[in-house]
Amino acid sequence: MTVDFSRLRALIVDDQMLVRTLVAQALRTMGFAPENLSQAVDGSFAKRTLEAKPIDIVLCDVQMEPMNGLDVLKDLRCGRTNNPPNLPFVFLSGHPEKSNIVIAAQLHADGFIIKPPKPADMEKTLRLALTRPRPDIDPFSYYKVATGTAFDRHVFGELVTQASLLLDEDDKPVQRLGLGAVKPGSRLARDLYNKTGQLLLQRGSEITKTQLRVLRQFPERFGVDDIEISCEPDSDRTPPSPTA
Repeated sequence: MTVDFSRLRALIVDDQMLVRTLVAQALRTMGFAPENLSQAVDGSFAKRTLEAKPIDIVLCDVQMEPMNGLDVLKDLRCGRTNNPPNLPFVFLSGHPEKSNIVIAAQLHADGFIIKPPKPADMEKTLRLALTRPRPDIDPFSYYKVATGTAFDRHVFGELVTQASLLLDEDDKPVQRLGLGAVKPGSRLARDLYNKTGQLLLQRGSEITKTQLRVLRQFPERFGVDDIEISCEPDSDRTPPSPTA
């Protein structure tokens, strides 16, 4: 299958300007249009970019603070951006550690490019990433993949736990809504399970647009007809971040 690089939009994420410059130069040589190349200096900026514009492939450094490349990929796969969760995603790394390779595989990464990047290696890796069958993304299955960072523990652990305790302590009213009536950003008042009893989301989690779409599109897989959400007034809540 041929790949028309001139039509594709790429996001380059690295905290070193030299690396971003080299990668962008190589992509332009491959045929990417300069106006289709976006750059981000860290994981947090990458997340904001993925929420703001459509992207076709991500090339991302692994070691960044406070949100590293694995965190960016997990956020994407969990449906917490405005781009498709199964977006092609390639890592840039000087010396990929075995533990990072294992986590990247669990998050369905599409490969590693060793820094400094060689144009021939980049083109081969990108062609493979863009032509391989995309994984059937289940945005609930990636929550349990721990990246080991403070960011991951805070976002996917501590915040959910704190929200769950608040729901219990405040004894706020709970509303059971049909799946079609639940809005993105609603906070779960009860743990959400699929039809086989597998935990999908913990109490206190905010459900995203992508997760709702998947539940509605695949009722035979998940068997979720309604969801219990907190009736906490919107004025008392911190507005949810943009989600996919």
